[in-house]
Amino acid sequence: MRCLGRDWLFNQRLPRKALECSDNESMALDDSPVQRRIATMRQQKLFGFLLSGALSAAFSVASSQLSDAGWPEFKQECHTDKLRNNAWPQPFRGQDSASVIAPFEVMKSNGWREFNTIPNSFFDGTNQLTDAGLLKVQQVLTQSPPNRKAIFVVKSESSEQTAARIESIEIAVSGMIPVGDLPPIHVTDIAPGTSSGTYQTIVNRALVKTTPTPRLPAFQSLNAPSQTQVAPNAGQPSGK
Repeated sequence: MRCLGRDWLFNQRLPRKALECSDNESMALDDSPVQRRIATMRQQKLFGFLLSGALSAAFSVASSQLSDAGWPEFKQECHTDKLRNNAWPQPFRGQDSASVIAPFEVMKSNGWREFNTIPNSFFDGTNQLTDAGLLKVQQVLTQSPPNRKAIFVVKSESSEQTAARIESIEIAVSGMIPVGDLPPIHVTDIAPGTSSGTYQTIVNRALVKTTPTPRLPAFQSLNAPSQTQVAPNAGQPSGK
């Protein structure tokens, strides 16, 4: 009988023992090509295990170094920038709208502050509210919206006089709102723009005298200009 072929023995993966031939002679596996190939494969496998372990350790050290260097934060920032670029201009449209609306909010706050301010002319010589001052406080409490219901008082020459004005306003507000929370009272240096009663009377009378008649003029022709008529009661003086 012929000896078994090397390829057939390698495919069959025979155990480590002597291979028998026809002449009953044994052949040591340590010297056979099959065994040498098996040993070589085992060495390669062991070398692969050692190499993979070394690479794993190297990657672990590199990962820890990258983590210490801020790599996760950099990666997150790149991801955030990518999402922002894809969704543009949505992430920034709200900021643009807020920047456009902000000046109008300041204007509204200034307007309500001027409306709710009690000027110097509404206090008498003892820093107590006059009748006009009481009406002004009532107007602020009844005409202002809930989120704008705050009273401003112009600062006086001294802190004692300013405190007396605040106390007078608190007493007036407590009489008008006996139950519930009282509106805040703030001190301001900005006095509202006011004018005298004489000036307002002159402006009111001039407005009445120049008020046109609330009706259309008679039709004359297409080319004739219309004549503005004055109201019948324009010459009558207004009530004081």
